[in-house]
Amino acid sequence: MAAGTGARYQLASARLRPHPGWQCGLGARRATSPGSQRPPSSRVLAQALRNCLDPGNVFSAPPLTPVVKKLIITLFAAFVLELLLQNFAHFNVVKYLALDPVNPNLPLLLMQLLSYVVIEDPRAVGSLLIGLVFMWLIMSPFEAAFGRRHTLELIALGTLGGSLATVLVAQLLPIDSYRLYGSHTIAYAGMAAMTQVMGGGRRMLFFGVFPLTSRQLLVVLAGFSLLQYLATQDHLALASSLGAMLAGGGYVKYMARAPRPSVPKRPSTARFRVVRGGGGGGAGGSRSSDPDRDSDSDRPKWLN
Repeated sequence: MAAGTGARYQLASARLRPHPGWQCGLGARRATSPGSQRPPSSRVLAQALRNCLDPGNVFSAPPLTPVVKKLIITLFAAFVLELLLQNFAHFNVVKYLALDPVNPNLPLLLMQLLSYVVIEDPRAVGSLLIGLVFMWLIMSPFEAAFGRRHTLELIALGTLGGSLATVLVAQLLPIDSYRLYGSHTIAYAGMAAMTQVMGGGRRMLFFGVFPLTSRQLLVVLAGFSLLQYLATQDHLALASSLGAMLAGGGYVKYMARAPRPSVPKRPSTARFRVVRGGGGGGAGGSRSSDPDRDSDSDRPKWLN
């Protein structure tokens, strides 16, 4: 633990390298004739594309890490259970698990600050599947680099960041009725965290296809949230997205902080020590004739 969280962050962040498959396609075409104005011959281009399609170079999804795997299974199973309860048992599970920031019920609010991520729009099956795949592409590299504990903390902070921002804005703006649900806040927190991890000069694949720098990805995330707001005028959805992004980016900044200098421990010293008294006699070990004096001299002496 001498290196501290900041040093572990630096080591784990260095392991996130751009995938060589990003050089495929047009990049491989340009690499075949550097500095030449003429297009490469078909034979040279075919060889470059064969090299590009080598299993070690083509794009491959990151391995599904344990925490992300359990998260995806839990969210999908919760969605199926939600459909069964609403359509067949006629139980309104949204009323109890989705976040109500406008008219909060304190006992339910404490649970809904976290439980809203397991509720999804029953009609948005495609959006759910895309969100789960995107969560896999973003969160699995984070867990592979930083481990289980930091991934769980990032998920929890992203969830709380989105819900607390929604509750705050709902109390400030005149909104009649609203329910916040969906796992989009976890995805936004993961994306914002990865923008801080990758740094300014490195690139990552957006949706596994588009190479973007960290700043470009951050602008895309903020722009996408703003575009949704312009289309729906949903103040609370914008607040939840921005709150989750701030939580994810802030958590990585906290992880990257410099380690605290170790303070040497002072040796513990006893407050008292015991001096064993001997007999009160003089030379030759003769004892006193006074029995009270002898008993006092034999008692231990407690000194500060």
